[in-house]
Amino acid sequence: MASRAAAVPPVPRRPDARGVLVAVGAYLALQALVLLELARSAPRFFYLDDSLAQFLPMMWWLGRNAEGGRPPILDPEQGMGGNFLGDIQYGALDPLHWVMQALAATSGDFLLISFLFGAVSVTWLGLGSLAILLTHRVPVVLAVAGAVGMASSGFFLWYGSSWWPLLWSVAWLPWFWFGLVGRGAPAVLAIGVSSWALLTSGNPYVLFFVVVLVAGHLVERRRSAGGWRGVVDRVLVIRTVSAVGGCIVALPTLLTALQLSSVMGRPEGDPLIGNIGFAVTNFADVLLGGATLMGQTNAWSGNIGLVPAMATMLVALPALALVDWRRALAAPGVVTAGLVYLAAVVATQLPTTVAVFRYPVRYLVVAEVFLPALALIALVAARRITRTRVRVAAGIVLAQFLLACFRAPVFYKWHVVAGVVAAAGLAALVVHLAGPRFRREAGVLVALLVTIAPLVSVHMMVAVQERVDAIEGTDSDGQPFRALANGYWVGTRTDDYRERSVRTDTAATVVTFGIDPDWGWDSGVLVGNANLPAGLRPGFGSLAVWHDGINEKWCRNYQGATCSTPAQLLAPAGDTGVSWLELLASDTVLLDDDAPPEIREHFDSGWRTAGTDGAWTEYQRDDVLPGRITAAAGVTVSMEGWRSDLARMDEPMDSYAVSTGSEPGRLAFRTPYYPGIEATLDGRPVEVTSIEGAALAIEVPAQVTDGRLEVSFRPIGVALMTPAVVLGLLVIVLASCAVAIVERGTGRRRAVLLAGGGR
Repeated sequence: MASRAAAVPPVPRRPDARGVLVAVGAYLALQALVLLELARSAPRFFYLDDSLAQFLPMMWWLGRNAEGGRPPILDPEQGMGGNFLGDIQYGALDPLHWVMQALAATSGDFLLISFLFGAVSVTWLGLGSLAILLTHRVPVVLAVAGAVGMASSGFFLWYGSSWWPLLWSVAWLPWFWFGLVGRGAPAVLAIGVSSWALLTSGNPYVLFFVVVLVAGHLVERRRSAGGWRGVVDRVLVIRTVSAVGGCIVALPTLLTALQLSSVMGRPEGDPLIGNIGFAVTNFADVLLGGATLMGQTNAWSGNIGLVPAMATMLVALPALALVDWRRALAAPGVVTAGLVYLAAVVATQLPTTVAVFRYPVRYLVVAEVFLPALALIALVAARRITRTRVRVAAGIVLAQFLLACFRAPVFYKWHVVAGVVAAAGLAALVVHLAGPRFRREAGVLVALLVTIAPLVSVHMMVAVQERVDAIEGTDSDGQPFRALANGYWVGTRTDDYRERSVRTDTAATVVTFGIDPDWGWDSGVLVGNANLPAGLRPGFGSLAVWHDGINEKWCRNYQGATCSTPAQLLAPAGDTGVSWLELLASDTVLLDDDAPPEIREHFDSGWRTAGTDGAWTEYQRDDVLPGRITAAAGVTVSMEGWRSDLARMDEPMDSYAVSTGSEPGRLAFRTPYYPGIEATLDGRPVEVTSIEGAALAIEVPAQVTDGRLEVSFRPIGVALMTPAVVLGLLVIVLASCAVAIVERGTGRRRAVLLAGGGR
């Protein structure tokens, strides 16, 4: 290799249709290798922690209970966890989620559903990454390597496999970028649909980086145009219109979440210094990363995050040393990728909680996706191969190896393997860039080594789990260690859940004050949403947001265990004449044997014991109030002709025959009060109120005889749903057609000008 810089290479052309097909085929083949090895060595990879206890059960249940392709929007039998519009992660007003829910509902095999969801998300991220790299003229072989590396990055795989909204949202980020810079109708379609998908993904943490992405793109356009005056052209306007179309489709989801936010709660920041330090990453770990680095994240498994969440494309970081940055900054895409990467790196150092956002470790995923894009786009635009630069790149690989050893010295053998793979990848990259000898072979080797790197991470974690098993005397059957609850003991089919569940296909309020180490698999009542596969709706669900008013009266943690004291539960519920426990419980209660004696005495004295089942005692309420009504003042409710069901967009969830005397009366329900709940009496609206901002109450006027009281849930997004979807999709389609016409006209004018210049 010459000591002076290699000659400046010509800017490569974008691949033709054949080149694109080759790139897509090669990417799919290599990504399939990663996924197939994951399926072989870790079949439960996408089935753990929150995906097991929250997202998959709810996705499946919503699909099973959909009518006309649309899921229910509220289920009071799941307590605070039953408002599917308050938590936009479930996508109850999003047609994209409806499709996923419908597909999930076709199978009772949760391993299959989870792996398909994970594989589709990974592959979609990779295809979007490939599109953006090819658009920026990255050669096919490096674009394929970059796509595999970006889609197999550490945080995306190891934490996204638990938090599915992360998988779904991040997979759309490159497509949004492609929509900004790509050509023709596909790009305009991409920006419209990706805007929609990102806004309804349930992962608001990525939205800031969408703003940075747009800002970077505008800066590049200004530089290209020579000033702000030339930034806006017809094609940019059309792209913006398409993005607005996506926003219109997402509008029902966003407006409903905003409407419901008045009664919803989220964790607050540390009252002492404003930062408890949880899930704040070590800066050196963020910068260096590596396939086997167990970085310092102050997270769920301790100060050291016991998964390789810092990994990104194998050669991305050392490749930065091979770039002439003065020239690279003038190339399209470099400023945009660099701004997003730097913003994500800085964001990882934020306090644990900032407003409604928490756990800055989440921002790692954005840095890991955009670093390879930055490196490859800059490398192609302005590579500079010298001995000094190669030594610096090799030093980066060595630093990655040493840091990984410092963090987890016991697994030095795996760090050596990862270091050798990284060094070989760097060497192959240098040969490929220096060319022309062995250029093609070296490029293929880079892609293969990038594919191997995430598999090294997986097998190192298998070794970690084997060490755990040896220390604790357990047997994990060759599965990799997971920093989050792995749930390896939980069944994988709906039949397994039904066999274990204390009740099936019923609603009963479960009162438990603790979480078993096995998440309730042995006792028959599981955590969060994991009771839904058995058809048990236990009065609770997984909570990312909660009802502030209810939580003050009957607190439950995010997994469903009661955290209120007996005194709080037995306190009077306003002027209803009953306690909060009485008001909010259903007519069937399953009480944990470990419940406080005051709670058991309450049920023993006022309820009928219906039997015991393992660790649970069943109590039945003896009253004359039907459905979800738990207290009445001045209102008689008929025990005939009533109905209580799931809340849907186009029909009431409750219906009763009510009568009053000469004075108005009031009914109190165990249903949480939410803005958007409406009631009618014989078709005329009646006043909806609440019991101390917590439970639903309805004022019934005087002189009513057998009036038909109907209760519906119709927040703002329900009314907007159909027109927003139709209008938004129409805007996206029209914008996609318009850009084809505009670009065709531009192409004709360019051809005429070129022809005229040749005469």
